[in-house]
This record gives sequence, structure tokens and C-alpha cells, in this order.
Amino acid sequence: MPAQLLTVEIHDVSPATQADVETIYEALEEIDIHQPSLLVVPDYLDGDGRSWDLRNYPDSVEWLQKAQEQGCEIIQHGLTHRASGPPPPGLVNAVMHHWFSRGCGEFAHLSKTEAKRRLEIGRGILDDCGLASYGFIAPAWQQSSAAISVLRKLGYRFTAFFNHVLPLNGSQRIFRSPALTFDAPCMLIDYPKRLLMRCFEIIWSKASLLRIAIHPADLHGSRPLGHIISRIQKLRAKRRLVSYQGFFA
Repeated sequence: MPAQLLTVEIHDVSPATQADVETIYEALEEIDIHQPSLLVVPDYLDGDGRSWDLRNYPDSVEWLQKAQEQGCEIIQHGLTHRASGPPPPGLVNAVMHHWFSRGCGEFAHLSKTEAKRRLEIGRGILDDCGLASYGFIAPAWQQSSAAISVLRKLGYRFTAFFNHVLPLNGSQRIFRSPALTFDAPCMLIDYPKRLLMRCFEIIWSKASLLRIAIHPADLHGSRPLGHIISRIQKLRAKRRLVSYQGFFA
């Protein structure tokens, strides 16, 4: 029987979220998870329009370099983590933009030219900071087919979506793998979302890989971090921790 595996990921890592990221990292260390995958936004654009270019924040760079040296996997997570404009017409696009990604679907509708521009700028920033990233995961797990084709051409090794992960080395195989995410702005959403994620755990209990996605927002709103930590501990009893590169290897 194939090994059952688990990734633990901290999303939206940037100087703007550094304090929250460190709090999450420390909470994971307390349960002996020392090498989470870190999804780094190279030039995070916050809600006020302020740019957080990683190169301008040496303390954050140093923290990430140390985490990388300790075995944490660095994954490029968009460029700004902010959609550059409204979505194309259509009900589905509107729902995904306003309700699911809440304006963060940066790569959801990009052309090849714009996807290439953003990917190369983001990769350049990470390179300048001494951070090696071999994979790409789009904000809100949304990216256009044009963006995927650019990822292949630029030599990225893997990408991931909400319900599957995809190697980019020429293989056509798709690995079904849900991302368990708990971000909830209020109690009315928090508990139904916990229930939904628990259902996903049960439905996908035979999947070779489950993914736990922790966001800085999980320290705010209804603050579900404690619940996430408890679910990780239970899943670890059944699954072995792995990075994305380890999974594909």
C-alpha cells in the first residue's frame, strides 16, 4: 500500500505578515514540525495598496534564509497576491473573485505574456534574496491554463490547486489531493468550515497526499489556529510529513 503523506504549509509569507508567520511557525515547532513549506509572496500588495518587496526587508530575508537552511521548502506564491482588476464577465468568475479568493486570485485570468512577466519578476526577487524556489502555487489556488503553460516553459517543477497537485516535468499525471484550509472571518463561517474540512478528511482518507494550508488570517477573525494544530496532530498519527519535492520524488 502506498505511503500516506501530509504537507503542512504556511501561506502568504511576506514582510507584511512576518509577525503572524513567526507565530504560526513557533506553534508548529511545539508539535515537532520544524520544516513546513513556506509559500512566499515576493512583492505582497496589501489592502491599502502598499508594496512589500521582500528585497527591502532584510530581517524577513534573513529569517527565510535560516528557515531554508533548516530544510523548509520555499515555494513562490504569486507576485503581489492581488488580482490586478475585476474578473471577466460571468457568474462563476464573479463568485470565485468576490467570495472564494476575495480579490486575491492574481493568476486566475492571466494571459501568457502577463503570467510570464509576473513569474519572472517574482522569481528574480527570490533569487536576489538567496531563496531557491522550484515550485509555484498561485494565490487562492487559481491560475489560468496560459499560466500553467508558462510555468512549464520556465522550468518550474510543480504546481498545486485546491483539489490536486501537478508535476510540470512532462508527466500528464494529476495527483488528487485536497487542501484543507480553515480561514474564517467570523464564527458563522468558522464552524461550518471546520465541519466541511473534516468531511474532506474522511472523503479523501485514502488519498496519498493531504495538505494543510495555514494562513496568517488564521490568527485573526475566529482564530482557528488551535483547531488546525489539533487536526495536524491527529493526521500525523496516520501520515508521514513530506515536502512537495519529496512527494514528487
